[in-house]
Amino acid sequence: MEFEAFTAQELAAYLGGVPDVRALLGDPDDLEVAEVGDGNLNYVYFVTNAKAPERSVVVKQAPPFLRLVGKTWPLSCQRMEHEVAALRRFGALCPQHVPKVYHADSKRFLMVMQRLASHRILRQGLMDGATYPRLADHLSTYLAHTLFYGSDLFLAPDIKKQAAGAAVNSELCKITEDLVFTFPFEDHPSNVYSPALPKAAIERLRTNEPLRIAAADMKWVFMNHAETLLHGDLHTGSIMVNEDETFVIDPEFAFYGPMGFDVGAVIANLLLAYFSRDWHGRIDGRDPGPYQEWLLEQMVRIWSGFNTQFLELWRDHESRSKRRFIGGQAESRAVAAYRAHFMRRLLADTLGFAGCKMIRRIVGMAKVAEITRVPDAEARARIEVRCLRCAEALLVQRATLGDIGRVAMLAREIQRDGATI
Repeated sequence: MEFEAFTAQELAAYLGGVPDVRALLGDPDDLEVAEVGDGNLNYVYFVTNAKAPERSVVVKQAPPFLRLVGKTWPLSCQRMEHEVAALRRFGALCPQHVPKVYHADSKRFLMVMQRLASHRILRQGLMDGATYPRLADHLSTYLAHTLFYGSDLFLAPDIKKQAAGAAVNSELCKITEDLVFTFPFEDHPSNVYSPALPKAAIERLRTNEPLRIAAADMKWVFMNHAETLLHGDLHTGSIMVNEDETFVIDPEFAFYGPMGFDVGAVIANLLLAYFSRDWHGRIDGRDPGPYQEWLLEQMVRIWSGFNTQFLELWRDHESRSKRRFIGGQAESRAVAAYRAHFMRRLLADTLGFAGCKMIRRIVGMAKVAEITRVPDAEARARIEVRCLRCAEALLVQRATLGDIGRVAMLAREIQRDGATI
C-alpha cells in the first residue's frame, strides 16, 4: 500500500481513537490540524483543541522516503522507532530538556508528543538576534548527562553493548556518512553551490590533502567509535527555547557513536550563526559585533560547562560505585591525568566534527537559513568563505588548538581578516 500523509480530518479521527491522547485533547470534532513540517524528512502536525487552545500536541509521521528529495530516495519508516526510543531514553536522563512522548504507533510510524507552544526554534531566534540567558547552562547539562550516561564510563560493558546493538540506525547513519563526510569533498550532484562562491574555495575541498585526510579521519571515527547514544543531528533547528527553558527535539538520527559528534554539531551551528551575523546584524541597522561576541561566549560556555559537568558525573559515579575505568585510587595522579587526556581527545573530535558539519552546510544539499536568506550573492559568498576557512582550520588543527578559547580567537581572526581563500 502506497504511503499517504494524513489529512486533517483523518488525523483528528485517529487521535480521537487513542484514549490517552483523547484525554489530552478532547473531542475530535473540536480539533484543528496544521501540517508544519520543514520538508526535510517527515510530516509534522500541530493539533489543537479550538475550544481550549492550551490543549495541544505535536504529531510526527515518517514517510518511506526522504521528504526533501521525494520518492526517489527511499527510507525505512523504522526511523520513527529509533526516535521514540531515543526521546524516551534522553527524557529519562534529562527530563527538563526533552519533550514528553504521549503515544507511539509503530504500525503507522508516528508519535504524539508534547507541544512546546511557548518556545521557538533556536535557529530563528539567533537570526533575529535574540539572547537566551540560560541556553549555555541548559545545553551543557543536556550534553553532559546524555553523553555520560550512555557510555562505558557509566554502563556495565554488557549492558552498553546490548544497548548499542539495539540502537543500530544504519540507514540514517549512511545519510550522515554521505552528506557530511563524503559528498562535500567530491564533485557530487547532490552538492549545491551559491552563485558567487569562488571556484577556488570549491576546488580546495577536493584537492587540499591535509583537509581531505582530516575529513576522512572524522568519517572513520563516526563510523567506528560507538562511545555513547547520540542525538545524531543536534543543530540549532533541533533545539527549542525561550528565556527560561531549552528542549532538544528530533533525535531520529540517534545511534551509538562518538561523543564529539553531538557537541561538534552545536559548535558548528553557533559558528555559522556567528559569521552570518555580519549580514543579519547590519540589515537591522545595528553593530553586529556585540551579538557575535555573545554567540562566541555561548560556544565557550557550552563546552566549558559540558567539560565540568561531565567530569563531575564521572568522578561521582566512580566514587559511589567503586568501579574504576582504570586501576588505582579514584583521585590518583594517573586517573586525573587520564581524565584530562580523555577530555582533550574529546575536544579534538568535537572540533573535527564541527568542521565537517560547517562544510556540509555550505556546499551540501541541506543548508542553513541564516546563510541562504542572505539575498546579496557577494555578501553571502564572503560569509561562506569565512565559514569554510574556519571549518578547515578546525579540522586540520583539531589536535593542536587545545582550548575552546582559542577557537573563539580563531573565529575572530577570520572574521577580521576577511574572506580570502
